[in-house]
Amino acid sequence: MERAGLKKTILLTIAMGIVFTGGVYAKDTLEKVEAYLRPDFKVEVNGKSVKDATPLIYEGNSYLPFRSIGELLGAVVSWDEDKKIIKLAMPVQSQPGTDNPATGGNTGTSAGTGTGITGTGTTGTGTAGTGTGSGAVINPPKVEVPEQITLDTPIRYNFVHENKTYPTLANLYKGTVYLRWKDIKEIPINVGTPQLTKEKLTEEQYVHIDLVKPYWNEQVKGDLRAYAIIEGGGTISEEKLKALNDYFGTYETGLTIKPLEGENEYAVLAQGIDKWFMQYSLRFWQQFDGKWNVSSTGWKSYPKETTNP
Repeated sequence: MERAGLKKTILLTIAMGIVFTGGVYAKDTLEKVEAYLRPDFKVEVNGKSVKDATPLIYEGNSYLPFRSIGELLGAVVSWDEDKKIIKLAMPVQSQPGTDNPATGGNTGTSAGTGTGITGTGTTGTGTAGTGTGSGAVINPPKVEVPEQITLDTPIRYNFVHENKTYPTLANLYKGTVYLRWKDIKEIPINVGTPQLTKEKLTEEQYVHIDLVKPYWNEQVKGDLRAYAIIEGGGTISEEKLKALNDYFGTYETGLTIKPLEGENEYAVLAQGIDKWFMQYSLRFWQQFDGKWNVSSTGWKSYPKETTNP
């Protein structure tokens, strides 16, 4: 075949105009077409090279792995097998430029009922914020919040407010993004008293993202976090966090890391590519050249209880 190295003819299924490996489509939507792989094409997203993303050319259009591109953009991608829907959820849309000035109740109120930090209004005192605001009443949407969710598709996220970063564990559960409450409440924006749900595995509380986003308005930006979320106070050097990523490689992802009593000993919650969860006890030690290495001193596995593929 002409230029076989660059144009490998394959038969593939194209549905909804994208390539996705999350499930099998109904028979009446299948269509066999001839397309070409272009390994000589490279893909970058915001300057980051996308691995294992060989473009596929069909009728002059380029098709790319939806999950790889989506996750580089900070999205959580899932497949609803029952409804045959590919879902993309953005915890918070990254906002270009500088922080927006406070509006509404985020920097005070005109009647003492807004969501600023310590600002005062014309006739009362606000519950959060500084300066003055418009005093607009925020009414979050009515959403159904289950009594319990399962840690299913977690993603490490960094929320940024007034140039300060707030690492947060997000979880995609049945197509909805939930945010770990103890992370979110550190952001100095009053979000009222939203209904919370308990996560079964960790027994931690989470909040439906739609119940906090209206209060954040454009004050909070977000992007993917490269390292495990540090818990229990204190700091962990970036060199150690990089060593943890290297230890897990591509087969597992460290979600949270918590210092233990022993020196350089930590508890780490991780998820494997098979979606099983492991609670590791890890010890860090340095080589003669100062590079950190990681070894396991114990672990506990959790059952595979997933709702998304």
